[in-house]
Amino acid sequence: MIRLNMILLTILIPVILLAESNTKNTQITIYNTNLGLVYQTKNMTMEKGLNDISIEGISTRVDPTSVLLSFPQKKDKIQILEQNYLYDLVNSQKIFQKYIGEKIIYHLIDGSGYSGEILSIDGTNIILKKSDGGIRITSIKQISDYNFPELPEGLILKPTLQWQINSDFKGNTETQLSYLTSGMSWHAEYVLVLDKNEKDFYLSSWISLDNKSGATYKNAKVKLVAGDIHRKNRPRNGIEYAPAFAKQTMADAGNFQERGIMDYHLYELNRPVTLKDREIKQVSLFDETSCKGDKKYIFSNRSYSEVEKSLEVQFSFPNTQNNNLEIPLPKGVIRVFKKDIDETLQLVGEDNINHIAKKDTVKLTLGNAFDVKGKRTIVNVQKFKRSEEITVKITLTNRKTEKAPVVVKEIHRDDWYIQNASEKYYKMSSSLLEFRVELGPDEVKTIEYKYTRKW
Repeated sequence: MIRLNMILLTILIPVILLAESNTKNTQITIYNTNLGLVYQTKNMTMEKGLNDISIEGISTRVDPTSVLLSFPQKKDKIQILEQNYLYDLVNSQKIFQKYIGEKIIYHLIDGSGYSGEILSIDGTNIILKKSDGGIRITSIKQISDYNFPELPEGLILKPTLQWQINSDFKGNTETQLSYLTSGMSWHAEYVLVLDKNEKDFYLSSWISLDNKSGATYKNAKVKLVAGDIHRKNRPRNGIEYAPAFAKQTMADAGNFQERGIMDYHLYELNRPVTLKDREIKQVSLFDETSCKGDKKYIFSNRSYSEVEKSLEVQFSFPNTQNNNLEIPLPKGVIRVFKKDIDETLQLVGEDNINHIAKKDTVKLTLGNAFDVKGKRTIVNVQKFKRSEEITVKITLTNRKTEKAPVVVKEIHRDDWYIQNASEKYYKMSSSLLEFRVELGPDEVKTIEYKYTRKW
């Protein structure tokens, strides 16, 4: 009798399945670290008493511990008793596992059919117990189709969140759902087009949104967070929303609005977009802007090295308002092109950048020069008890038809100081010495210096 009453009570609980049409709006915040925060508001009709609520079609990579369902308009009248995440999705292997010991019908390629109780199935054969008690073993390759009476209990078509809720009222209300999911990421890609003078350039940027979460989000408001947030291995239940800490300053970056958020930067897309599962969507971060930069050739060496090599080509530019920028640039790839004499574009290098703050300088390594080379030779070493004197000769060669600005970087260790040098030098730190020279067209220049190292 008690068992019957419990069954009747369960049957009487209203079951509410919220479809996509119930969704009023969707907001997605995507982080650099393969993480997305989904926030949706939905319409719901509640019955007084116990209600079973199911929301299907959520991310297949949801973090169940982060799920939060709330009823802001009726928070004093609704109590959430239980929350479940159903993820046992239907597939042929699971159907067979559920039907072990049950009757099915299958047909062979030649059209003949058989029925009986499944005893076992593997990747090669199916073992069937026939109605007369006999056993039939059939190769799976010979079977054209299977007939099952119904979908086994416990298997679902889409990942589903389910709640049991006690309500003190009957009627319509708004519910808010949020959860964290992996499988969502974004990155920036920049296109830099150099003019013939190799100083003036145009810069534009695209944002690539990559959705591998297992769900599609229609007409979603998208926000991107640039920065590396710290996460624990087991995130706590519930979410604190970062926008609560957003600064009030806002910058226009084309299709996105940029603003500070705690110690990170947030980019909010100005229009809703649909993020389909297994889709990469590209959106312009900011329109093409005209800027200026400088190209240098870098010859970097350690104190005891003797080398002869092509110099590294470096292009840099300030991220400032005077340079038509002063936009926090999220990390990504910058591809550099140059106009040829026929106005076509040729790729001349690419480099990764980390997050670049306003007023910082962007430095790109484009490759190694063909016509600008350097040679470093240790001319003499004179050793003493706890020190030594070293004479270094650096030969720089420019076979180009235009000038070549060169920066020589000498990396030293221990306690050292320069005794004399043929060119002006800059001691940048306790380990870095720089020479800055400009080579004329087809010029060879030599730098000699002597330094003492103590230990």
